[in-house]
Amino acid sequence: MLVVRIVLISIGWVLCYMSYDAIKDVDNIEEFIPHEILGISMEATVPEVKKAYRKMSREKHPDKNPDNPAAKAEFIMITKAYTILTDPVARDNFLKFGNPDGRGNFHVSIALPKFIQQ
Repeated sequence: MLVVRIVLISIGWVLCYMSYDAIKDVDNIEEFIPHEILGISMEATVPEVKKAYRKMSREKHPDKNPDNPAAKAEFIMITKAYTILTDPVARDNFLKFGNPDGRGNFHVSIALPKFIQQ
């Protein structure tokens, strides 16, 4: 009986180590906040957004930074942030739901009979 416990505990520790080893190199998911990417305030107007976008796009454009392999990804993020903040529908959706496309597919709700809803 003691041998079985030792084997089970050993298997548990091996599984824990294997799980740790599998996820230790995974990068953290960064939160996409368009205002922070462009370096502007949450209350920035569209002209302020355009001005910040022009400045950032000149600095981070991949043609201006051929030695930087991350320049293309940075430029894409800047462009996405600009698109979200200049489109009124996408901006409103982002402020409400945290996603420029709206609520998204994962929406949990409870079906109630009509007489309870009223």
